[in-house]
Amino acid sequence: MPVDKQVNIRYEVLNKCFRDLYNEYTIDDLVEECNEALERHFDKTKTVSKRTVQDDIARLQESPYSIRLDEKFKRGRQRLYRYIDTSYSLPQIRMNDKERNKILDAINVLKLFAGEPMYDWARVLLKQVESEALDYASSSFVSFQNNPDLKGIQLFGDLLHCITTQRTLKITYTPFGKSTFTANVYPYHLKQYNDRWFLIAQAIGYDRFGHYALDRIDSFEEVAIPYKESDVDFDEYFKDVIGVTVPDNCEPENVILRVNNSRYHYIETKPLHSSQDIIEEGDDATTISITVKINKELISLLLSYGDDLEVLAPASLRDEIAANLATASSHYK
Repeated sequence: MPVDKQVNIRYEVLNKCFRDLYNEYTIDDLVEECNEALERHFDKTKTVSKRTVQDDIARLQESPYSIRLDEKFKRGRQRLYRYIDTSYSLPQIRMNDKERNKILDAINVLKLFAGEPMYDWARVLLKQVESEALDYASSSFVSFQNNPDLKGIQLFGDLLHCITTQRTLKITYTPFGKSTFTANVYPYHLKQYNDRWFLIAQAIGYDRFGHYALDRIDSFEEVAIPYKESDVDFDEYFKDVIGVTVPDNCEPENVILRVNNSRYHYIETKPLHSSQDIIEEGDDATTISITVKINKELISLLLSYGDDLEVLAPASLRDEIAANLATASSHYK
């Protein structure tokens, strides 16, 4: 590989370390990280010195990168390295033709699956990866929304590998506002909802599935416990719910909603659920129905529409929405 490839690898490693909120890197740590990355790409003879890494950092602090490191970040008298703004990331380093062709070959393989219903996610992902591989993303033709700084997203690849290779895991998890706990689980599925990713897994000793937000998983490791396979079709499992919470012993209910037309046009183009159907169209409002299991995500979604949406049925859901609105109103008095 050309020499500049080694430089790019070192820059990528430094960028990752400078953005890391959970580990502290000395200059020696940075050298070690760079050498480990080079060893993965080349061999053990490709190593760099402390002076080389120091020169890399100096170049990154100059134009065009102009990175800003926290000069006060220290451990005693020892200098540590981290961006002042850890949301910053180096601009993408351009790939060469050989690398681009490898990516396009992989895209062509993925396209074989993209037509299947369960791979609908692949269509948007493929367009994004393909456009970046072909350098379209640098143009003004299209923009993709993504959040590379989303907490927990770095766990996605490793968790997916554990699912596909059937590894039992010990996870350390901190629910919002509650104490940290550990659990041994069989991981089965990854699901995205409301810009968050969730691990669907069964904790050993329990019959039902749990959902663990990736941004709440502190760590995980493989444990030497035989894996228990699941025969659940997760497309079917989540078919009748909004979100990731599937209530036990609960049948789908016909939820009737009246929506002001000023907001209905949005709901029409972005349905609340795949079962959404029109019951009646009026001058001021439209009545629709969805057939779903009642869960906390549904309630939260309906509340987000405020006065523009009214629950007509079932009565139990209408009462719960009213109670939530009354509680919220009392907090502002």
